[in-house]
Amino acid sequence: MTACTKTVRIALAAGMVFLTAAYCGKGPEEKPDKGRQPMKEHTNIGALFPAVTAKNLEGTMATVPDDARGKVTLVAVAFLQQNQGQLDSWLNPFVETFGSRDDVTFYEIPMISSGYIFMKPMIDMGMRGGLPQFKHKHVVTMYGDVRRYTDILGIDPRYGHAFLLDREGAVRWQGRGYATPEALRDLVDTAEKLSAAQ
Repeated sequence: MTACTKTVRIALAAGMVFLTAAYCGKGPEEKPDKGRQPMKEHTNIGALFPAVTAKNLEGTMATVPDDARGKVTLVAVAFLQQNQGQLDSWLNPFVETFGSRDDVTFYEIPMISSGYIFMKPMIDMGMRGGLPQFKHKHVVTMYGDVRRYTDILGIDPRYGHAFLLDREGAVRWQGRGYATPEALRDLVDTAEKLSAAQ
């Protein structure tokens, strides 16, 4: 093993240690139940999604939802690494259904407390190593005031959240926790209707 390879493996391991920790602090006291959770938060339907500006995993600055204006966009947000499975339960079927479409796109936004910003290079390296290349430009990791976004969106940070935006960046559908077949059908149907609207 070369010194360079060893350094990269150490960096990846360190990044994954921090990814295993909460993005914004302590993890949930209870493991969320599978299945779509009842929305205890207020609904964001009709509201513009709050702008998130940060570098994606390709190292390019991106602003969500502005960079997707004109497209129907699924935005998946998580505050805890352990909720990656929840995001994948929404994102993977969505990408399988709409991945070849030019008028539909997606973003994954991990929100990480500014206290971890000194670990950003290693955390990002760990994420790049764990995701397929085509997803890198769609993962925009925000390091900073995560409380601002939980407050604006009125969401519980113990769960992963999915927001479907129209072409102007307004929320037209939202869900949280693990996707169910019924919720996925609702998501896909809503995306199809938004895509067909002129």
